[in-house]
Amino acid sequence: MSKNKKYELDHVDIVTTHLCNNNCLFCIDKFVNTNKEIISIDKIENFLKKLKKYTDKKLTVLLLGGEPTTLPFDTLVDISNLVHKYDYRLIMSTNGKLKNKILKLIPYFESIQVTVNSDEEIDFYRDHPDKINIKIAGDKNLTMDKFNHFIEYTKDFDRRSLSMYFDTNFNELCEDEEIWNLLNKLEWKEVGSYLYTFYKGVRIKRCIVGKTNIVDEPTIPKLYPNGNYNKTWDNEDMDDYLV
Repeated sequence: MSKNKKYELDHVDIVTTHLCNNNCLFCIDKFVNTNKEIISIDKIENFLKKLKKYTDKKLTVLLLGGEPTTLPFDTLVDISNLVHKYDYRLIMSTNGKLKNKILKLIPYFESIQVTVNSDEEIDFYRDHPDKINIKIAGDKNLTMDKFNHFIEYTKDFDRRSLSMYFDTNFNELCEDEEIWNLLNKLEWKEVGSYLYTFYKGVRIKRCIVGKTNIVDEPTIPKLYPNGNYNKTWDNEDMDDYLV
């Protein structure tokens, strides 16, 4: 990344592992559950040192997978301590299946985005409305009634999200006509190769048809379990971003 691009850098991704305890249709990790390697502390530190050379910004570090909560608890705490040593914010996106582990990890993160599928799962995190980003999936099961219920039932949480998911051919999974009537009326902001908007306090993300892809996300460096870092999900053997 050239130094005159400093202003673009907002956050970075760390793909902690390709191991996952779920099987999502919209997963873009082509190596999911084919590799048991997990990211090492040394590789993360090397990555953070390189970032410091390019920006003085207090970046946000997002832990991804696979599923990041499959890492040992102590390893995730070590990652938290390291990221905070470099004065970066640490957040995580999780499928929410390991609820008790997520609850124990809350003190070590600025925010944890948890995908929920029921009121019971939402209630589990209700004592942590400032730390848990409650997320609902915009998949084939999403309806307007379900979305409206989510909006009302989660109104005491500081951060709420809806991600409109798509398959590997970038076809939107949600088929509910009312949802799309709503989304088509909203004003969207383009950030990178995605669109963002808000509706009744819920942040909504969707792809840009014909532009969103897993190859080119030019503003988001990614670190992979093998230690390489680049800007794509397409080829972990590339090591061509922070040079």
